[in-house]
Amino acid sequence: MAVTLEEIRANSNSKLVQGFINELITDSYLLSVLPFDNCMSTNGISDLVYKYKRVTQGATAAFRGLNEEPAVSEVKTTPVTTSPGILSSAWEMDRVAKQAADDLYALKVAESKNAIIRMFNKTIINGDTAENDKGFDGIAKALKGSSTEFTSSVDMGSIDRATALAFANEMDTLLAALTRDPDVILMGKAMKTKVNAACRALGINNVTMDDAGHRVNSWDGIRIEALNDGAIATDDIYALCIGMEDFHGITLVDDAVSVALPDWSTPGAVFDYQSECHCSKTLGGIYAKGEGFDYQSECHCSKTGIVVCLIISSFDYQSECHCSKTPLSPTTCP
Repeated sequence: MAVTLEEIRANSNSKLVQGFINELITDSYLLSVLPFDNCMSTNGISDLVYKYKRVTQGATAAFRGLNEEPAVSEVKTTPVTTSPGILSSAWEMDRVAKQAADDLYALKVAESKNAIIRMFNKTIINGDTAENDKGFDGIAKALKGSSTEFTSSVDMGSIDRATALAFANEMDTLLAALTRDPDVILMGKAMKTKVNAACRALGINNVTMDDAGHRVNSWDGIRIEALNDGAIATDDIYALCIGMEDFHGITLVDDAVSVALPDWSTPGAVFDYQSECHCSKTLGGIYAKGEGFDYQSECHCSKTGIVVCLIISSFDYQSECHCSKTPLSPTTCP
């Protein structure tokens, strides 16, 4: 089942969770639009492993003659597994420090939210379970070595009209090759500055305002989102199609987000604060990677179990279109 953080917020009975999620989705566009498959259960029988098939080669079609059998093509897939990571932020505070500087307490609470956003963005792009097995693999690792990588030949070090036109041509070529327009283009702040300079050189106004009052840059109507704090430290560009058949996250059925504030009325000197998000990502849809633009299409299979099958025979599937074309010429209709 697809669920967004906004829906998790609306369905939560905890005012703390509602407020925390509201801050997350206000300050992070990616977290505000990313759908999550909340198929993971903590009822004691789940291994918290999410399995899906990544398409590495699509099917083909060919014309056939009369009385001929159609050519058979197979879709090639790679099985992929991932698990949700527990992304946490916690801190301690002495009750005397709380009484002396209540604004410091508020700052710590707000910074926990910011820390989760920063780490989520960083892991979405650069996550590598070989380096940190508590997280999940990011887009960069999943796309590394892809046969669909596109490398830019435009030097964006100094941007004039000719450079901007060459860059625009490459971007348009990329977008024209994709199965559909991506929903968002992710890049670092340095690359966003260069893209804005290219738009100014071409006389393009690419700035609007969203409902939250944020300035939104776009490329050919596609939202540009700069990930801060070094999540994308290079000139890499990632164009994402977001959806349950494309790029989406996975999380738990219940308690996807939890928040625990200190109870200052209880005895003790030092108190803990914790906030957690249980999340991972699965890849599908369209991506563009910096000096290379990558496309992948994937099928996501979530729940697994023991299935008993009796295979009687194998069957063929065929789909055909009977078509031709005629030249257009002026006609007179009666």
